[in-house]
Parts: sequence; structure tokens; C-alpha cells
Amino acid sequence: MKYTIGHYLEVAGGAEGRRDNFLLIRLVAATLVIYGHGFALAALGSAQRDFFTQYLNYRYSGDVAVAVFFLISGFLVAGSLDRSKSIVRFALARAVRLFPGLWVCVLVCALVLGPLVTVQSQADYWSSPLTWTYVWSNASLAEIQWLLPGVFEGNRYSPAVNGSLWTLPIEGTMYLYMGVLGVLGIFSWRWLTSALIAGFAIWTYQSAQLQSVPLQEAARLALFFACGALFYIHKTRIPLHLSIVALLALVAWVCRHTVHYEWVFSVALVYFIFWLAYVPRLPSPPWMLDISYGTYLYGWPIQQLIAKFYPAATPLQMTAVAIPLTWIVALVSWKLVEEPALALFKTWSKKEFSLGFRRKSISSVS
Repeated sequence: MKYTIGHYLEVAGGAEGRRDNFLLIRLVAATLVIYGHGFALAALGSAQRDFFTQYLNYRYSGDVAVAVFFLISGFLVAGSLDRSKSIVRFALARAVRLFPGLWVCVLVCALVLGPLVTVQSQADYWSSPLTWTYVWSNASLAEIQWLLPGVFEGNRYSPAVNGSLWTLPIEGTMYLYMGVLGVLGIFSWRWLTSALIAGFAIWTYQSAQLQSVPLQEAARLALFFACGALFYIHKTRIPLHLSIVALLALVAWVCRHTVHYEWVFSVALVYFIFWLAYVPRLPSPPWMLDISYGTYLYGWPIQQLIAKFYPAATPLQMTAVAIPLTWIVALVSWKLVEEPALALFKTWSKKEFSLGFRRKSISSVS
């Protein structure tokens, strides 16, 4: 199948051929999170405005980036569940992708960064219960703990050590829900799964409208995740065409001053991301590695360090310094932690014994 802009393309064609731009899109999204956080964490952030806020009137770049993460995650996790020979194998694959990088990041923040920058004495820092509950609470995702004793107390926005962690419990919950659909056999039924996702979308939209409040962030991200799963379920039926991108963009522009703008913009964003992932041939050099997760994990702590030692930095100055530093740390995380963990799991998962409930592929049940 030919990949040309302006040509109808089934998502399945790209998915089966393993030719996509997700790696680049996720790295751009993770970098956008750093850019967006700069306006909150930099001392002069309140005097400037984020691109998405100023020109598109749609939240801010960090919100857009996180939505893209959940959208792509929903698509890829649905594919992982569809290909998994057992629920246990699926669960282990998700855990290996989520936890090793997180655990090392939490330990680095608590045991290395914290002692170096705390304003408390070393004795008080190491004896404080907050130091150790930070490790356990965040590593387990049981409850996100933002603070370490005496760390970043003088920073402008807040002393939060890593404000990016708030999305990870939501991500883990989405993995759990997908696993439940697999255990119950529901995911194998395309239209039943689609009906459940559509019902969730309608219920979420109506709840937000009735309460006259912005959509709760957890529900919003869950909805993007669900849309990604829906795209995977119907991957053989969805055309990707530049004219549809243009049409959705036009509709969003027309609705820009209405109460429906956020929803219309979100629909356009969902479609655009999958068009961008599979239609244009974006540059993907062989040296590009999967450092998006590490970029997301370490961006905030590095920006807080910049805010502490360079308090006069503007948002753009902070962004310019933080991006290369974060990419370097993310590369170390990928090479020393995430990639070895994935390689170990792949080696172990090749064993021939059964790993829990076997399940049907979604392609085998209509």
C-alpha cells in the first residue's frame, strides 16, 4: 500500500507493516510538556503565554501533549492486548513498560537530587519519614507524594519534586481496565467494546455539560485512551486522508467561540495524530531511540533545578536549557534501565509454557 499525503490509508496497513511515526510523535509530545511547564515553573512565566493558549485558545501545550500520550497509548495497548497469548503476559508487558523507569526516577529524586539541594541538614533529610514515603508512594503509584524535605522550597511555582507523575496512576488504571476487558472476553467482541467506549464518551460529555464545569482530567485522559483503543478496534475501517484533517480543522475553527470548541478540537486532534502517524513520511533516523518516557519523567525535576539555580530564567530560556539536559538523562534511562528491562522480558516471554488465561484475538470474533 502506497503511503502518500492525500491518499486514503487504512490504519491497519501501517500497523501491520510496523511503519509509523509514533516514536517521533511521542518524543515531540514529551518535549512539549517541558515547554508547557516552563510557563509555570519559570520566574517570569506569568508574563508570557503558551502557544496553544495564545493562538489556538485550547488549554496549553502540556495538556495537548498528555492527551496525545494517552491517545497513542490506547492504540498501542489495545494492540498489545489483541496480540497477547494470555492476560498474565499482557499484564507483565505493561508493568515492564511502566515501572522500571519510574522506580529509578523516584530513587534518583529521593536519594540523589534531594540530598544535594535540600535546605535541611543531611541528618534531618535522611531521618524524615517524607523521604521514605516519597519512594514507596510514588514507586507503587498508590498515592502520588509531591514533596521531599526541604527540596525546592524557594521555587516560584511550588516545591513539587516531580509534578508530571500525576498522570501515571491514570495510565495504570487504563491498563487495568483493558486487562479486565480481556479477562471477561469483551475485548474480543468488536462492537460490544465499541458500544462500551461510546457509552463512556456520551456519559462523560453529558456529565460535564450538566455540571457546567470543565471535564475532569482523569476522565478526559481516559477518553483519549479509549479513542486510541477504538481506532485500533476499527483499524481496518478507518480512512486517513488530508481532506478529512482539513475539514475537522475548519469545523474546530468555526466552533472556536462556542462551548463545544474543546470537544470539536479534541476530535480534530485525535484524527490528526493518526493521520500524522501513518500518512506522511516523517524523518526517522536509525539513531532515534524511544526516550519519550524518560523525557516525560525527568523534565519537571530538571526544570525545578533550573528554577532553583537560575531563578531569572524566562520560560523560553528554561525550555532551551531543559530540553537537551532532559534528553541526555532520558537517553541514559533508556539505555541503562528501560531497554534492558524490555529485553529481559522479551527473552523470558519466549518460554513455551502458558502464562494465564489464553484469549481470542479481536480479529477472530466479529
